[in-house]
Amino acid sequence: MPPTRREQVVKLLGRAGWTTGDQVLVSLTNMALTVLVARALSQEGFGAFSVAFAVYSLVVGGSRALINQPLVVRYTGEGDDRFHEAARSSAGAGLILGAAAGLVAALVGVFTTDGSGPSLIVIGILLPGLMLQDLWRLAFIAEGRPQRAVTIDAIWAAAQLAAVVGISLTEHASASSLLLAWGLTALLSGVVGGRLFGGGPRLRSALPWMAQQRDLLKYYAASFASVLGANQAAILLIAAVGSNVIVGSLRAAQVVLGPLNLIGYALGAFAMPEIARRGLRGRKALLVGVGLSTVMVVVQLAYGLVVLSVPDSWGEFAFKENWDGARSVLGASLVGLVAIGAGFGASTLLIALGFAKQTFWTNVVLGPALIGFSLLGLHLGGAFGAALGLSLAQCVVTPIQWFVVLRLMRLEKRGAGAQHRAEA
Repeated sequence: MPPTRREQVVKLLGRAGWTTGDQVLVSLTNMALTVLVARALSQEGFGAFSVAFAVYSLVVGGSRALINQPLVVRYTGEGDDRFHEAARSSAGAGLILGAAAGLVAALVGVFTTDGSGPSLIVIGILLPGLMLQDLWRLAFIAEGRPQRAVTIDAIWAAAQLAAVVGISLTEHASASSLLLAWGLTALLSGVVGGRLFGGGPRLRSALPWMAQQRDLLKYYAASFASVLGANQAAILLIAAVGSNVIVGSLRAAQVVLGPLNLIGYALGAFAMPEIARRGLRGRKALLVGVGLSTVMVVVQLAYGLVVLSVPDSWGEFAFKENWDGARSVLGASLVGLVAIGAGFGASTLLIALGFAKQTFWTNVVLGPALIGFSLLGLHLGGAFGAALGLSLAQCVVTPIQWFVVLRLMRLEKRGAGAQHRAEA
């Protein structure tokens, strides 16, 4: 007997609650981790940690774009067996990606003469385990079992925070030692995730599985390079041209504004599989997209006003000497987040409905803008200029995203109307 509409709504709300809870847990853990690290290290040490975290963000962003997005678009709602096999193959692909990227990061670290060299070597070693943890949690959410994502993220949260606090209380706290605590506990969580999923990553079928997604990957890869890749590349270039201290300031501001990312991650992780599962089109899709963007912008503006009013004594208590840098770029960083929120509904629809080619074209301008504007801003205004440049680049793509979505939905409406007239 098929489930009633009420039962479907209850299940939908249940998945939404667990998915949101998981994102809350992840974001709060990242905030706590960064605050603990900022308090334990000097500005240079925190900057070295932030450079390694930027490398992780770059690689995990690539993993989500090239591996998780095809899994969601192609296999969500395709039955337990087919999804299960695809997820194990995608996890194998994530391990390969992590190992390859880790090797590059470690080699760069060997030849880096400043304080970030050891951190790059350590993050290179840890990347496969970090990729595995992230892929399992996203697979659980896409499958409709977000409770298990909460389980493995809770294990990682408890283990990493206990390890970081323990190291911080000793005389051996450094960017490298704290990175080891963070990354090794991720590997532990990833191993538990494989056991809960009912099978580990499949390396043998990883590359054939990726080959099957090549029609999507060519656009997802280009979109990733234009947006996430360019964003993290800009951070790394800022470290090279400017200093690790500026990167630390940008990272600290990101943490202060982290709850806004929490809302975005939670809405995206929940909305994309649900939109893909239902195949929303036309006016319904547009209403969902506008609703998502409205929620994001209202929450971002409200939270931003509160954060900008925080007394300096609170920030200094949390970040110690790193607060001044974070404070100087908060307003500029908030502009970019609001711009992302305004385009959030459109970008979610494009990804969830499989418009890979159109997603690429909406982002093709953003990559060069992120790098160009941030480096120009760095040259003209230091840390504040770099943050403002990153934000202004985000403002470029939002109207393009909505123009493309409106055009696609109108074309589909005309196509549906023509088909209806032909059938009549």
